[in-house]
Amino acid sequence: MYEGQHVLVVGAHASGTDLLIDLCEHGVKADISHRKPEPKLGLPSGVVQYPEPILFAGGYVYFKGDDKRYKFDVVIFATGYDTNLQYLDPECLIETDVIPRPLYKFAINPKYPTMAIFNQCCFVAPFPFCEYQALYYRGILLGQIKLDSFEELSSKAWELVKRKPDLHLKYQYGLHLDQFEYNKELAEICGILLELENNMDALCDLYDRVGMDRSANPSTYRNKEYDFERESGVFNLTQDWNCMH
Repeated sequence: MYEGQHVLVVGAHASGTDLLIDLCEHGVKADISHRKPEPKLGLPSGVVQYPEPILFAGGYVYFKGDDKRYKFDVVIFATGYDTNLQYLDPECLIETDVIPRPLYKFAINPKYPTMAIFNQCCFVAPFPFCEYQALYYRGILLGQIKLDSFEELSSKAWELVKRKPDLHLKYQYGLHLDQFEYNKELAEICGILLELENNMDALCDLYDRVGMDRSANPSTYRNKEYDFERESGVFNLTQDWNCMH
């Protein structure tokens, strides 16, 4: 699709880095722009790292602290987004700018608990996270999980919006390592607690290790497999496919 074109990817978090690597692996000339204070490590050879863009005009890109202008054929923005659910009726009692709120346990509408909005938290491993949210919601719909009154649900839901007063509203639902305690809580409520959810230290350690590996080696970190060892209670690296090349 981008063969023969010069592509600029704006944003150097997970999605932007993955896009850049994928483009380079398919022979596309691609560079990246970000506002990190230091150059990002582990990018493909030949990639130029630019500071954040400040102006797009006349087919050119101007970067912060640089008087020159640069020509690119395609610009791809991987800069995140704000959730916008303004199509919801005001009767739903959900504020929709930036993040939907209030949501009990980050998912359930306190006023109408048969309405759920999944995967609104950032900095999580999405597949187990969303699965537990879906199982919890299923229990509510089937009447297996009983909820408190609207007032109690609403109060607890608004507390989640204020859990990190020093951060912007869009990051109030950022969980990081707290996601594993959240997953365990929902699993216990649903009566499906698995052995792995009881090993919080092991999960947190693996999450940190993979995160550091992703930062240092964004091109290769996915080529590693880990298995949980019950005796030691840790995840061990069992296969590094990078060593097979």
